[in-house]
Amino acid sequence: MAKKNKPVNSKENIFLVINLVLAVVTMAFVAALTGRLMAEDLNSSAIFLGFTILSQVAFQCLLFIIKEKKKDKLRAVVVGAIYVAAMIVAFMAKNNHLLLFWATSLVYFAAALNQFLLVSKEITKKGIITNILLGVFLTFVALLVLLDMLSDEVEEQVKYITLIAVILFLFSSFRKIIFPSLKLEKMRLLLNILIKTHTFDVLICLISFIIAFSFVLPMFEENITNFWDAMWYCFTVITTIGFGDFVATSNVGRILTVILGIYGIVVVAILTSVIVNFYNEVSAKEKARDIIE
Repeated sequence: MAKKNKPVNSKENIFLVINLVLAVVTMAFVAALTGRLMAEDLNSSAIFLGFTILSQVAFQCLLFIIKEKKKDKLRAVVVGAIYVAAMIVAFMAKNNHLLLFWATSLVYFAAALNQFLLVSKEITKKGIITNILLGVFLTFVALLVLLDMLSDEVEEQVKYITLIAVILFLFSSFRKIIFPSLKLEKMRLLLNILIKTHTFDVLICLISFIIAFSFVLPMFEENITNFWDAMWYCFTVITTIGFGDFVATSNVGRILTVILGIYGIVVVAILTSVIVNFYNEVSAKEKARDIIE
């Protein structure tokens, strides 16, 4: 008889998701703050940063309470202690941008240490390597923030490096939630649905329309002067966002916009049906597997 899978603890999963969301939001805010630390209202930024870090302190306390293993409790204490230090420094910062540098740097150090300590919980080599590399990178970012405090020469580089840190942290944090849904069996099922419903063909055509129109629009529109602006305009039309930063004023531009807009509505409708169909198929297969087991 096939071995049954371990049931998923929905409460623990919800706790994990909320924790990861707050961690990512904290990291994103710290990155934004790092990128423009000379903001006009440092006092408000420091207070908001302090309360943002407070959420991490609260979750580390909760982690200490609900976890049974000593390693998990120790990790919560150590990481939580650094977050507490960062929170205190943030609340003390007020209009002192140097203390704000220290607070943001401590947040990066706490996140880095957390990644290093999570290595012991990983089973696969890929997970171990991912945590170590991310921990090393976050440590590098923390040191870079301190270097930025001493020199203005690295200020521009810090912006892009902290952006990379947020993206890496985002994917690393949610990989345990995202990757299970990207199993080979499910991806094959999704690919079959895309092929059978001709959605793949429709998407290729859409990409071709966007690229072609992006080359043509700058020829007729005065305010759309290059390929990348045209690409951005096409994206806003397809998604029906319509920021209004670029507007088609020529007859040719308006005709192309109508074509792209109608095509975009059709694609969105098709993609919605494909997603529903995919999850129905996955749900049916998983129910059938549970019955057999």
